[in-house]
Amino acid sequence: MTFMIVDDSGLSRKKLAYFVEELGHEVVCDAVDGIDALEKFKKYKPKFVLTDLEMPNMRGDELSKKILELDDTTIIILVTSIIDKKEILNVIRLGVNKVLKKPVDFETLSWTVAELLER
Repeated sequence: MTFMIVDDSGLSRKKLAYFVEELGHEVVCDAVDGIDALEKFKKYKPKFVLTDLEMPNMRGDELSKKILELDDTTIIILVTSIIDKKEILNVIRLGVNKVLKKPVDFETLSWTVAELLER
């Protein structure tokens, strides 16, 4: 499967990309914010988008909505350090497949990707 990693933290992008590649998947691109990600999504068309919620220029929830308008089969995993039940419900209503709390560890990501691939 192909992945795009979106996070304003370079360290987080590298860590998540490493985990994805260790799972045997391909990271086709990464992005520093939602605007950058939307452009790259149109070009690379990844099956999975792994995005942060809090980013400058365009948040992960707005990015998710725009991506799903372009391709509603895209699988979106949103990662955040802020766990607000109201916000989580809002992103799930938008169509986000899974919300994970930062920091994401390898085991959690592995289990999550496997679960989403089975759907």
